[in-house]
Amino acid sequence: MKKLFEKIKEKFFTKQFLSFGIIGAFNTFLCQALYMGFVQLGINPGASSLLADAIGVVVSYFLNMRFTYHQPITLKGAITFPLSYVPGMLISALIVLIVVHGFHGPELYAKLISLPIYIPINYLFMTFIVKKFASK
Repeated sequence: MKKLFEKIKEKFFTKQFLSFGIIGAFNTFLCQALYMGFVQLGINPGASSLLADAIGVVVSYFLNMRFTYHQPITLKGAITFPLSYVPGMLISALIVLIVVHGFHGPELYAKLISLPIYIPINYLFMTFIVKKFASK
């Protein structure tokens, strides 16, 4: 159990994760505002979630490459970076649909419910993608 805690501490209690978190908080606000706007326009909540997240990926790429990973902005990075978001985006959209259609929760705030699951998954995939592909 102690080794597990050490691995979690080593992965998530870092300056890099703090930077990711600050950028993520900004991006979350942006994506939530976009999501709410799209829902208000009558777009399906699942599609609104995916569309807001897709816009957020672009913003996140530039901010995270600069401040979290200290990597140059490259065409290869811009192409591979969005791959890190795919699992989290799909999980987030699925949770939104379950909250809205399964539990009849509020459409405007359903995306916020996905955050505790989405954020750590997104960080792990993003770090893997950046280390493996985007920084080369």
